[in-house]
Amino acid sequence: MKRRKTLRALLFAAGFFIPACTQTENSPQNQASKNQGQVSAAQKSSSVELTLVSYGVARTLFSKMIPAFQAEWKAKTGQDVTFKESYGPSGAQTRAILGGLQADIAAQNVQTNIDALVEKSFVSPDWRQRLPNEASPANTVMVLITRPNNPKNIQTWNDLTNNNVAIVGINPQTGGNARWGILAGYGSVLKSQGEEAAANYLNSFVKNTKTLVSSGREASDAFIKNKIGDVLLTFENEIIFTNNAIAEDFPYVVPPINIQVDFPVTVVDKIVDSKGTREVAEAFTKFLFSPKGQEIYAEQGYRPIDQNVYQKYASQHKLVSKLYKIADFGDWKAVDQKLFADGALFDSAQAARTK
Repeated sequence: MKRRKTLRALLFAAGFFIPACTQTENSPQNQASKNQGQVSAAQKSSSVELTLVSYGVARTLFSKMIPAFQAEWKAKTGQDVTFKESYGPSGAQTRAILGGLQADIAAQNVQTNIDALVEKSFVSPDWRQRLPNEASPANTVMVLITRPNNPKNIQTWNDLTNNNVAIVGINPQTGGNARWGILAGYGSVLKSQGEEAAANYLNSFVKNTKTLVSSGREASDAFIKNKIGDVLLTFENEIIFTNNAIAEDFPYVVPPINIQVDFPVTVVDKIVDSKGTREVAEAFTKFLFSPKGQEIYAEQGYRPIDQNVYQKYASQHKLVSKLYKIADFGDWKAVDQKLFADGALFDSAQAARTK
């Protein structure tokens, strides 16, 4: 007994102790300690890595935004920030995060894709209140890109239903771009002519969609590079950037009755808290709303929310006489249930097309 007491005393003096109970490696206490250690390590490190996940056509935007942020953060903190980037169809990007892609930041082109992350506790329900303008740093409208001289004389949404028009479309199950484009035309007819006319519009629109691809980038390539179809629906910023980047300008029409397309952004709370990257990830999302970030949005053809910056670049945007917002149709949950859910109007139009 004396020997055991002496051994215990020597162990204690040397800095060892015998716990009253043990913790498993994955116990809540141990996991919390591990997460806190990761946070401390990230904060003290001379460099930190973020993973940005976004829709396909945003690649060129962030190729300018990321270096500008890196320079500002380095000057402010002395810390280097490197980025892993993933771009693709917006719906597929959300599914990738849910499937394990360790995204610190999700920059999307439709709120629905972030709502799915909220439902699975990847993003906090208050995400739209954490940044200005409900977490959307810029917006755009939908446009109709035509062939040179617009041979089919496409000017309005209703012109897309003419029998001789072939549309290059995007699958609304994979691309937010498609949901905005379908809602823009359907909503315009709904507000001016009512439910039946809007349903007829959608049926004819789907019937005239000769090519269906997964993303805005694929659609642009099909129409511009491969010369498929008579008309392409896409974001205004996409064609402004494309026309600035190539020798040949593609004509496009901005329907006077249109919809405001928002581009929400958020940190992915579950990931940044586990990695200890919240501070720098949040700083990046805030940078998007800064004067420098807003300037970059404008240079890439977007409509920035900073009105001073917008006015500086206003000449590159065509006027819209009536601009609807998603709130004019309830919210995205209501729109999805009516248009894009299984068995909803888009599915019905697809079924009618095959008969």
